[in-house]
Formats: sequence, structure tokens, C-alpha cells
Amino acid sequence: MSLVLKLIILTVLGALAVQDFKSRSVYWFWFPLLAVAFAGMHWFRFRRLEDYWEPVTFNLLFVGLQLAVLTIYFSLKDGRIIDITQQLLGWGDILFFLAAAFYLSVLNFVFFYVASLIVVLFCWLLWRLILAKDAGHIPLAGFQSVLLILFLMADWWCFHFDVTADNWLRHMLLL
Repeated sequence: MSLVLKLIILTVLGALAVQDFKSRSVYWFWFPLLAVAFAGMHWFRFRRLEDYWEPVTFNLLFVGLQLAVLTIYFSLKDGRIIDITQQLLGWGDILFFLAAAFYLSVLNFVFFYVASLIVVLFCWLLWRLILAKDAGHIPLAGFQSVLLILFLMADWWCFHFDVTADNWLRHMLLL
């Protein structure tokens, strides 16, 4: 069952990436499916959900805080209330963050959030340089889906550092 859930997760993330790269939009139903598959992975692994909701709640609050800070910043900058989902950040990007919050531990979520934004910015600049295009919107959910695929595959099949616990990241930060 674990392998089936992993394949579902990787397939959904792959579909998100392809859709976002092709059309800069994604189907909304991928995100609840992804969140349920992530919760299923936790259930399959630990056979309980008591400890599951605390990191999920912190991750969701972190995303909410980020969205609030972005809204306040751009509203103050423009001198009026700005809806960041209109021009700055797509709903697919927000839903991606919310879905990822259902699997990663708190430190791993923050690490993935920050590191993936840096990598996405670098990749986008490189993409524009190579293609010499002035493409307006960054396919953030698409790029981050690819990065999450790599992150999860490294955890599941290569390095086994466990992205659902903060131990490996704490160890690296303390060195």
C-alpha cells in the first residue's frame, strides 16, 4: 500500500508540473487528492494520527502568515488593498503549499519552502536566459512539484533522511 500511495503522490506531482508548465494553470482537484495521499502515507507509516495534526497546523499557519505578510506588503506598497491571487500568486501555488503542509514536518516544510523558492527563482532566470523569452508568470507550482518529487524520492529510495521528522535537518543545522 505504501508503494501505491508513493506512486499516486509522484503521479499527481508530475501531472501538476506538466499542467503548470504547459498552461500556467492546474486543476484544483489534484490538491485535495495530494493532501489525502500525504495523510494516508502518515497513517500507513505510523498507524495513528494523534501526532499528525500538530505539524500540519504549524505548516498551515506558516503559509497563512506568509500570505498575510505578502498581502500587507503589497497593499502598503500600492496604497490600497491588494488581492495577491489576482496578479502575484496563483491559487495553484497557494494550494500546492497547503497540500505539501500535510506531509512535511515543520522544519522540513520551512526548509523546502525557502530552498524551493530560491531554486525556482534561479531556474526561472536560467530558463528565460536560455529561451530568451519574456514569459510573464513563473510556473511556481510546476517547479516546486518537480523539486518535491526529487525531495521525496531522495527520502524514500536513496538517502532515507525522513522528511516527516526534523532529526536530519536539526543534525545538519547543529554541525
